[in-house]
Amino acid sequence: MKKLAVVCVVLTIVATSCSQVFADDVAADTNKPQQAVVHLSHFTDDLHRCFMAVKLGTLMQKSGAQVTLFLDLEGVRLAERRQTLDMTWGSNPTTLAEHYKNFTGAGGKVLLCPHCAHSAHLGDMSLKQNAEIASEQVLGKMLMDADKILDY
Repeated sequence: MKKLAVVCVVLTIVATSCSQVFADDVAADTNKPQQAVVHLSHFTDDLHRCFMAVKLGTLMQKSGAQVTLFLDLEGVRLAERRQTLDMTWGSNPTTLAEHYKNFTGAGGKVLLCPHCAHSAHLGDMSLKQNAEIASEQVLGKMLMDADKILDY
């Protein structure tokens, strides 16, 4: 009986110290902003998706998340400097250019798939401000560190 009491006391001490360690980890995680990735594979082939991706990315960025707009396939065209983005969607008069500016102005990052950018004949000099062609290592880290991924 004495051994059982000692084991219970030891288990209680261990459980209490472990719960404090877990509580410290949770508290540390709540201090860091959430990492969100908005994946966009479309451009003029589906403007609705394009507008939604940029608008929701801006909303999350302004709500405290660190948002990366990840462009691949046709989506890389959004970051092409020659694209004016003067188009609108639906009855809202706000242009895609304004939404893009709002997103990057709020601190959002724009990363392009290196293979898709190459296929579209895009290089660093042909990109809009605040956009860059990512390396495979950067893409891997971005995806692994993401707390949330929206797919458009």
